[in-house]
Amino acid sequence: MDKEKRQKYFVSRQDSVTVRCIACGQINAMSVAALRGRKHSLKVNCPCGEVFSVDLEFRQDYRQATNIAATFRALSTPLARARQCVVADQSNGGLLLLIDEGVPIRQDDRIIVRYRPVADSDHEVERIIRVRHYDWGSRIGGAFVDGSPATVLH
Repeated sequence: MDKEKRQKYFVSRQDSVTVRCIACGQINAMSVAALRGRKHSLKVNCPCGEVFSVDLEFRQDYRQATNIAATFRALSTPLARARQCVVADQSNGGLLLLIDEGVPIRQDDRIIVRYRPVADSDHEVERIIRVRHYDWGSRIGGAFVDGSPATVLH
C-alpha cells in the first residue's frame, strides 16, 4: 500500500498559506487562522478533483535539532538548585527541553535555562523562557522572553 505523500507548508504571519495542487499545479491561497492551536493538518479539495493532505507549520522560527546538556530553574531558585535537562532543539524564538522528572511548573511560567548555544562552545548563556507547553516529566517547550538577551557567561 502506498503511503500518501504529504506536503508541509509554513503559515505566514497573516495566518494564510498558499497551497499547490500535487496533480495539476494550481495554486490556491487560504486563511488558516481558525486552525491555529487546534489543527496542524488538513485535506485540500482542488477544483481539478484531486484530494490531498497538507501539514501546516505555524512556527515562525526554524528549529534546529540539538543535543546540548543544560540546566533550568525557576526565577527565584538559586543556581545551585538548578535541574539537569537537554536542549533538544532551538530557534531564534525559543527552545525545547527534555527532562527526566516532573517539576511544578505551568504554562506561562518563566524559567531560566543555562546552556552552551553550540555544544563545543567555550561560553554558556542564560536565557529566560516563558513556558508554552509542558508534558509532565518529559518535555518543556518555551519561547524566549522579549527583551531578554542572552547573558554570556565564561
